[in-house]
Amino acid sequence: MNNIKYGLNSNSSTLKTVLLKSPKAAFKSQKIIDLQWQNLNFLERPEFNKSIIQYEKFVDILNENNVQILFLPEDDKTSLDSIYTHDPMFMTPKGAVIGNMGKKQRKPETTMMKNYLHEMGIPIFGEIHNEGTLEGGDVIWINDKTVAVGLTYRTNNEGINQLRKILSSISVELICVDLPHWSGPVDVLHLMSLVSPLKEDLFLIYEKLLPVGFLKLLKNLDIKTISIADEDYDTLGCNVLPLSTTKCLITNGNDRTTKIIEEYGIEVIEFQASEICYKGSGGPTCLTRPIYRD
Repeated sequence: MNNIKYGLNSNSSTLKTVLLKSPKAAFKSQKIIDLQWQNLNFLERPEFNKSIIQYEKFVDILNENNVQILFLPEDDKTSLDSIYTHDPMFMTPKGAVIGNMGKKQRKPETTMMKNYLHEMGIPIFGEIHNEGTLEGGDVIWINDKTVAVGLTYRTNNEGINQLRKILSSISVELICVDLPHWSGPVDVLHLMSLVSPLKEDLFLIYEKLLPVGFLKLLKNLDIKTISIADEDYDTLGCNVLPLSTTKCLITNGNDRTTKIIEEYGIEVIEFQASEICYKGSGGPTCLTRPIYRD
């Protein structure tokens, strides 16, 4: 049995352990990319060799910040999307909640995730079943007793109700955030496309797409919000990965948002991400599934 620390109830405390899947295991080859990218609704076709180089530099940043990395193995059931390990599950202090992907082509990812966690000795705290759908990109820890979940084309009411029941057993409240149609069901609009906690009391948001009720909730909880620059939304400027409350990762090309974050005393590390982030519409948060934060 592997002795791996697990559990978290924050999106911004110091990152200690993450679960990743490299493009070598997710993309496999340029031939596989060429076969799959359009059907999966990638914005453009990734370049396999370039994706490996970009990913290695991304991993270097995590290593330099003393983050323990676990790698999901290659399999013959999942697609290019499996590089985005954040989505198949949600981590709690008691273990993982296995989701049920709203995107049909991604459903095998939850089985692969569950099998790997079992092998690594990380407990499964709950699962989303049957008609319920839930993707990890829609679930955010607001504080240690409150979780916000986006009602989206990928996460439905039944999935949210199942998660609410699971979390109630550890006295965690679930807040449902009804997100807009925006570009429709084909495109990804996760809650984490619009919200990135930087500290317990400081959240980076894209204000224009968030409902008034949720903005009022954050204000009532004394959480300060700072909005990204409008021009940085399409370049994943709101998808920021905190390494701690004083340091975070962002994709390159979001200069105005980087400056906004730095004004609050947070160091921002940029990385090249055309092949591993932009073309698949997944930022640094999407690339990582935090297992343990201290």
